[in-house]
Amino acid sequence: MIIRRLIACCSLLVALVACSNRADLSEPATSTPSPDSSEATITQPPQTDAVMFGDIASPCGPAIDGVTPSIAAEENGGSAEAIAIATGSDKGNAFISGLNGELFDAAIAFEGWCNAQGGIAGMPLKVIDADAKLFEVPIQMENVCANAFAMVGGGWAFDDQEFPRFHECGMIDVAGFVVTAAKSQADNTFSPLPNPSNLKDQGWFKWAVAQHPEAMQHFATVYSDILTAQIVQEQYLEGAEIIGGVTVVDQVPYNSVGETSWLPIAQRLKNSSVRAISLVGVPEVLPQLTKALEELNYPLDLIMVDAGFYADVLITSGGSSVEGVVVRTSYALFEEADRVPAVRDYLKMIETYQPSGKVSGLGMQSLSAFLLFSTAAKNCVVNNAGLLTRACIAQEISKIFEWTGGGLHPPSSPGTNQPSPCYQMIVVKNGKFSRMYPPLEPSAADRALIPTVEITADGWACDESTLVPLVGDYGDVSVGKIPK
Repeated sequence: MIIRRLIACCSLLVALVACSNRADLSEPATSTPSPDSSEATITQPPQTDAVMFGDIASPCGPAIDGVTPSIAAEENGGSAEAIAIATGSDKGNAFISGLNGELFDAAIAFEGWCNAQGGIAGMPLKVIDADAKLFEVPIQMENVCANAFAMVGGGWAFDDQEFPRFHECGMIDVAGFVVTAAKSQADNTFSPLPNPSNLKDQGWFKWAVAQHPEAMQHFATVYSDILTAQIVQEQYLEGAEIIGGVTVVDQVPYNSVGETSWLPIAQRLKNSSVRAISLVGVPEVLPQLTKALEELNYPLDLIMVDAGFYADVLITSGGSSVEGVVVRTSYALFEEADRVPAVRDYLKMIETYQPSGKVSGLGMQSLSAFLLFSTAAKNCVVNNAGLLTRACIAQEISKIFEWTGGGLHPPSSPGTNQPSPCYQMIVVKNGKFSRMYPPLEPSAADRALIPTVEITADGWACDESTLVPLVGDYGDVSVGKIPK
C-alpha cells in the first residue's frame, strides 16, 4: 500500500509541474544521428547567419574573438574538457515507466543542437544522466557533486532530498521543474518559469469569476488524499479567497490509489449543488469523474484544471464526457506551432537530435532552462575574463528579470524567482484542445471581461494584480537554504 501511494504521489507531482505529454515524434530524422549522452559531440559550427531559437539568438557558438574560454575544473568533476551538465529525472523507476523522461530527451537534443554550433563560446556540453528512479535522490546527488558543473533542465519528484548535499558541494541548479517548498525557494536554484510555494498567479480564478460568476458561488475542490494534493488544493483555496467572488461549498477528497466507483463522489457534488470544480490530480483520473457525472445527468457549468491536464490521455479516456473542460497553461500550444517559432524550433530540435524522444510541455520547460543557463554561461565568458564558474552563473541569472525561452512561455523573472502573471485558458472542444481565453484577435468585449488584464499581441492574458503572496504553511523552506 505504501508503494502504491508513493506511485500515486509521483504521478500527481508530474501533473502539477505542467507535464503535458502531448505527442511522441513518430517520424525520426535520418540526416542527423542522436548524439551519445556519454560524451560531448562537436561538429564544425555552421557557416551561416546567426542561429535563432524562437525570437532569441542562440547562446551557443564558437569561441568569441579575443576571449579564451575556460572552466573551473574543481567545479566540473576535475575536468576542463567540456561543460558537464546533470539533468535529473525519474525515468528509470520500476513503477511508472519513463517518468519525467522528456527532461532528459530535451537535454540530449539541446546538447546536440548546441555542440553543432560549437558549444558555448567554443566549450562543448556533456550531459550526465541523473536518473534518481524516484527513490535514489541522495545517490544521484553524489553523482552530480562528483561529476557535474551544474544541474540544468531536470527535476526529481522528491527534490527536497537533495539537501543538505546540494549546498555541501556548492552546486547550482537551473531546474526544469521544482516540487517541494524547500526546493522552490532554495538558494542557488533558478527556474525559467518560477513556481515558488509562497507566490502564485491566481489569474485563472479571476477569469472563472468573470466568466462564470454564478457557478463560482457553488465551487468545490476535488483532490487526491495524499499530502501534496492537499497542499495544492489549500493553495487554490487561499488564492481564491484573495481574489474574491468564490464561495466554496465542498472539499472532496478521493482515494489516491483508486476509487471503486466515482458515483458516490459525483452524487456528493450533486447533493451539495456544486456547479464548478477544480480537480487536483492527474489527467487519467478526471474522466472517471466526468463519466460518473454524465451517468447522473448532472453536468457542471465549469471544470477547470491546471496545466498537467493538457494531455492526450484526457481526451482519449474521457471522450465526450470531457467536452468543455478548461485547462490553465503558461506554455505555448502545440496546436499553434504554425504561428509560434519557438514551438516549431523545439519540435525540430527533438526530431533532429533525439528522434525517439517525447515532446511535452515539460520538455519545453527543460529546454527553456537550458537556454537560460547557456545565456548566463555565455555572459560569464564575456564578463568574467573567459572563466566559467558557478558563482558567475548565479550572478548572471540574478540579472535576468524578463525571460520567455525564446517564446515558449510568457515573460517571467528568474532573477527574482517571480512567477509570470500571464496565462491562457484552453478548452476541450470537438475532441481537441483549442484556445479559449484570450482569443488571438480580442474584441472590445474580450478586453472588458477582466479590466485588469492586458491581452498581449502573442495571446497571453497578463494581470499583475493576480500575482498574490500566500501565507499558509506549505512546507519547510529552510531545508533549501545555505546553512549560516
